[in-house]
Amino acid sequence: MKLNSLPVFFLDLQTTGAKPESGFILEAAWSCRTSDVVAHLVEQPDKTPVPRRIQMITGVKDADMESATAFPQVMNELQSFIKNKSHAVIHFAQFEKPFLKEAFSRFSDDIPFPVICTHEIAKRLYPNLPSRGIKGLAGFFGDSTSEFKRAHHHVVATKLIWEKLLEALAERNIHTVDELTAWLAETPKKSREKYEYPLPKEKRLNLPDVPGIYRMLNAKGEVLYVGKATSLFSRVNSYFRGQKGRNSFKLEMLTQVYDLRVTECSSPLEAALLETDEIKRLNPYYNIALKVTGRSLVFFNRDFSSMNDTSEEGHDIGPFSNVQVLLPMLKLITYAQNSESILLPDENTFYEPLPPELIKAGLDEFCVRHETDLSFFTNMRKVMAQGLIWEHRLKKLEELEEEIMADLEELATATEEGNVDVEEDVELTAEDIADKIERHVMRVGRAYLRARRFESLMNCDIHYNEKKGPEYKLTLRKGQVGQNIEENPWATSPIETYDRLTVLMTELERVKKQGGRFRISQEKDPEGFPLNR
Repeated sequence: MKLNSLPVFFLDLQTTGAKPESGFILEAAWSCRTSDVVAHLVEQPDKTPVPRRIQMITGVKDADMESATAFPQVMNELQSFIKNKSHAVIHFAQFEKPFLKEAFSRFSDDIPFPVICTHEIAKRLYPNLPSRGIKGLAGFFGDSTSEFKRAHHHVVATKLIWEKLLEALAERNIHTVDELTAWLAETPKKSREKYEYPLPKEKRLNLPDVPGIYRMLNAKGEVLYVGKATSLFSRVNSYFRGQKGRNSFKLEMLTQVYDLRVTECSSPLEAALLETDEIKRLNPYYNIALKVTGRSLVFFNRDFSSMNDTSEEGHDIGPFSNVQVLLPMLKLITYAQNSESILLPDENTFYEPLPPELIKAGLDEFCVRHETDLSFFTNMRKVMAQGLIWEHRLKKLEELEEEIMADLEELATATEEGNVDVEEDVELTAEDIADKIERHVMRVGRAYLRARRFESLMNCDIHYNEKKGPEYKLTLRKGQVGQNIEENPWATSPIETYDRLTVLMTELERVKKQGGRFRISQEKDPEGFPLNR
């Protein structure tokens, strides 16, 4: 029978493990060429919770499983669907087959249909394609950028891949199932010799050697990725060099890149600022950092007794990247202010549960170490001031604290989303808790200093030059490049403003480290006072 008229159906499974011995079918989806996709979450044995790692991969949460279908009902529905269907088309079928075999063993001796694997065909047709995973291959064939977590996404993508593979097979005079079977048996899998990309070479080799931003586009003109460059020519072409040790995520993206659009900038600093704005405007799938989704800032009132996610009257201390940065100190302050009525500190003061008696002992050790008492913790501004004093006494603190803050924010986000288990490998002592408190005092000091630096950059003129380069001028008004900005950015676009100023600070530090120079002058109001927010 001709392949293009073969009554196939398309199937995908999401599972909780790599093989039936260690996991179960979590979701099943199927469809034929002309029907909509049918998808079912599958009830887990004894209603076992979905492992956290699988929740991150698939997006399936325990709450979603409340509507899951019992396994026998799913299998009965699938068996009814596959009547009069000749073959199952599955992408990367070697993963699904063991689960299908185990599932059908309860009803018959083996899988009751032959399987065609689109991945096996693609490996022979496109041996030098950077990625033959389902998302990369679907993008190579012109699919839009979209989520590829759930089973129904995979079925839709497999349909597209199958139709495109049929065209490529026909060009090789492979038209029937028998011809396909013989071709697969006779054609060995080839190792990649050299990556072949859909982006024409001249597109990247003709790029200018100047600063700017680049946008990588798929076959439909959708932006996959936005990046900045000191040299557009060097940065973009670096993606296409080398074979070994390449990042699989980037290779998946490059498999889908058909075009480039660039914007030249007068300096790397301006390119960096434009990049963060473009990422938010376009929300490219392959950009991870500098997106808005799921993020919020925190602004506090003067005594840190209340907070808000935007700056408004009464909440003008900030911005802070999230409340987790200050939370341990806020909890210690609450305890210190009420120590007469509260016997012991909150066990969750430092994110993971710790014995309250141990935290109290650590507080006592801290007070002895610094010749103070609990009154030290009754005022957040006082704590921040002390953190800044300690900061100036430590060498290389800036680099250290940036690493710590990044780890802290990642941990805080992951903990909020329920994605990590925090464990202590060793038994902590009071001295360890006192060390923790010192680190958190410095963290809040650094966070406050960062907010003050943001304030000084909101309305300023920056004169700068890269090493041995010409001098440039950058004008910021209310945190944006340019003049006559009316709105309060901390109220209307807080994340955008936060990222723009963060990037600006990072780039100015880079200019300094690379031998360039900059000077900042604050814009003043008609009475001669520096403008604030």
